[in-house]
Order: sequence, then structure tokens, then C-alpha cells
Amino acid sequence: MNGAVDQADGLRRLLTAGRPRIISIAGMSRQVGATTAAMNLCVELSRQGKPVLLLDEHGPSRQSACSVWSVAPGGSLADVTSGRMDLASAAAHVSCGVKILPAPRTALSCVNPRSLWPQGVIVIDVCLDESRQLSSLARTADDVVIVMQPSAASITSAYAALKGLQYTHALQTFQFIVNQAGDARQAQVVISNVVNTSSRFLAVSLRPLGWVSCDCLVREAARLRKTVCEADPTRTAAREFRQIAAALTRAAVSSSRPLLAAPADSGPPALAPAPRAA
Repeated sequence: MNGAVDQADGLRRLLTAGRPRIISIAGMSRQVGATTAAMNLCVELSRQGKPVLLLDEHGPSRQSACSVWSVAPGGSLADVTSGRMDLASAAAHVSCGVKILPAPRTALSCVNPRSLWPQGVIVIDVCLDESRQLSSLARTADDVVIVMQPSAASITSAYAALKGLQYTHALQTFQFIVNQAGDARQAQVVISNVVNTSSRFLAVSLRPLGWVSCDCLVREAARLRKTVCEADPTRTAAREFRQIAAALTRAAVSSSRPLLAAPADSGPPALAPAPRAA
């Protein structure tokens, strides 16, 4: 994107310094691992010493973060904002240090989550509506992080949804994660293609935060009611989530320049993922 967008984004970050940072994490299609990413990033942000509140727009569905962690919050965000309950009573406390509160979008109007959580980080596990639009809660975020997989279908779906978000909400800057990458080479090719395409064809700025490798322990950890970052912090996927959390922290205090420059214009990039290295 152009310099004006970067300057405006930098000014916005300066003006919001000292307030809790709000990060919306969304998958533009089903089963790309957005909830898994949100949970693991919450764990790593908490390990940085930050108070972390996860607002779960999917709760109380079976695939929600509350269900995966097997916690039972006493209430919901609607209960807190209406004054029926306080946050301490409504939210569940996960053993990793994260607090989690269901926030089903059907029960909410416009809510300012900063009034409930005055410091640290608020992560929103986004549930898109049928038109793949963000809720009013998710639109309060300082950062919208898109999770995609390195497949043509996932990338194409993300492109289409991003165009809709840009048109409907006038959002111009997103960050993204490539999830379940086969290897570093595949992830880097996908990142280059996505950055190039967003700059040339989508009128939005897409900034890569990194990638997470395909790791069987991610799914196994969920069976144990944990994230991979809790189950084995030494695993490759756990280390990569840690690096992404660090990148999010740096983005909160940096001048917001893209983390990866778009490659030179060489024609429309192929959407198919790169082959794995031998």
C-alpha cells in the first residue's frame, strides 16, 4: 500500500498507546485453524507477562475455544455489559493464565471491550456472519489478523472476503498467518504471492506475521484440552506461534511498515501452493 496508509496507521497506533490492544483473529473460510491460532497466541501473549482476555464469538459451540479448553464461563459478554454480572464472575480462568468470555455475536450490539479490560491484550476469536462480515465487536480491533492455509481454495476465499471487508467496512490494513504450512519454502512462496496480489489487485495492505508448520501435536493437544504451546513449548509449531506473538507485540510499538516487502511486479502470481522441497 502507499505511504499515506502507513502514516495513518502509525498515527493510529501512537494515539492508542497505553490502552489495551485489541486483536481480531479470523478465518475467511472454515477449518483453517483460526480458533487454534487465537488460543495459542493468547497463551504466548500471556507468557510475555500481559493480561490476556479472549472474547469467544463462537461460544458456546462445540468447536469454540471454551469447548477445546473444557472451561465453563459463568456468563457472557452480554451479561457483563448489561450489568447482570461482573467480569470476574462471568469469565473462565484457564490454567495457562488466559481469561475467556463467550461473546456470541447474535447477543451483542456495539460494545467497547476496553471498558472491561483496561490493560494488556484483548483477543477476539471472530465468527463471521453469512456474508463473511465482521461483527461490531471485531471491528473495534487495532489489528485484524487473517488466518489462511497454503492452498488455492483457502487463499482465493481469503482474497474474496478481504475485498468484501474493504468495501463494507473501509478496512485497508490486515495482517495474516499462513497456517499448516508444509515447510518454510512453501510458506515463503505463499506469503510473497499474497503480499504481491494484495498490493496490486486488492487495494488493501496485507502484512505477514509468519507461518505455522503442519504438526500432528496441534490436533493431539486439543484432545488433551490444551494448545500445542501448553502441551509442548519446544515443538516447531509452538515456537512459530511464539514468534508470531512476538511479531504482534513488535507491531504494536513499531512504525507499522510491512514485515515483508512485496516482490517485483512479474505478472499475477499463481494461487496454487508451492511444491515441498525434497
